[in-house]
Amino acid sequence: MGCLCLAAGAWSQVSVISVTDEDKHSRKEDFYHTFEYYVTPVGKQTGAAGKCQATRIGRRWFATAAHCVKTACQNGCTIQMDLLEQPVSALAKVTHTAKKPAVFVHPGFSADKMVKNDFALIRLDLDRALQTYYRRPAGKRKYNLAISRADFAAYLEKNRSAKSQYSRIISPEFPALVLFDDGNYKIDRKLSVISIFDGKREIKPNPYPVYYVKALGFAYTGNFGIRKGMSGSGVMANTGELIGIISANLTSVRWTDKKNAKTEEFFMFPVFNQEIASFMEDTMGSDYYKLDWKDAYPSFVNKSRKSYASVVEAVNWANEHHTVK
Repeated sequence: MGCLCLAAGAWSQVSVISVTDEDKHSRKEDFYHTFEYYVTPVGKQTGAAGKCQATRIGRRWFATAAHCVKTACQNGCTIQMDLLEQPVSALAKVTHTAKKPAVFVHPGFSADKMVKNDFALIRLDLDRALQTYYRRPAGKRKYNLAISRADFAAYLEKNRSAKSQYSRIISPEFPALVLFDDGNYKIDRKLSVISIFDGKREIKPNPYPVYYVKALGFAYTGNFGIRKGMSGSGVMANTGELIGIISANLTSVRWTDKKNAKTEEFFMFPVFNQEIASFMEDTMGSDYYKLDWKDAYPSFVNKSRKSYASVVEAVNWANEHHTVK
């Protein structure tokens, strides 16, 4: 029936937004809780690191996609979170091991099935994490240049925007999380995500309708620029709520007759439903109860009677034919 086009490692991801009279989440500065990070399996060199994104949801916790970390961290890994959109940046580092875990993958996630429960948590406290500092490539220099903590502090003192950004990152306002119940919904919000590559941030707004389908356990919309490397980033409402995590793109090809084909491109992402919320509660302990939760219905969604047969069929076909990697 179709072919599966994967982004961000094997998958790609997005989330949802809410529409009100006031856009409170429309600038790059509003996404200072979202970062790109590099994950390096134990035994591999830094050059072998994979790249994804994550959203900070609590003082010690980041949400990301399970497919970004499950295989890479199964025998241990190092994660380095790149903090600044500046010529000079800081990397916050955490090491995950069996004895001292820092990466937690939803137990219901399977690499053989797309999107459902594609969710993981990274425990990383920016107040205590080891940080290293560097200058990004400039001029003829094509590589990062390590600098000292003193040089980094001096850079912040000379650059107000960098100092302000770093202060907001270390002491952020965490986004509220939108909790979905068991229903079919059209999301009554605008959506946006942020794309981060080599420290450069770009906001991508979603112009398409967004639907949550209980039979799938995740939401979908049209692809509005999600690509490999963005997995794990949060999908934000224009009012600042976090609704889901970037996961996967699916291209479905349907033959209307022997000569004519119809192509549909879906962007799919897990939302905070009960399965994911229960995993978060079990993993985060008392930190879970410090999160700010908002119910999806009726503030963020409308109930829907739309037929989701085509998208359910496309997902089932992809899973059955093992096109998910």
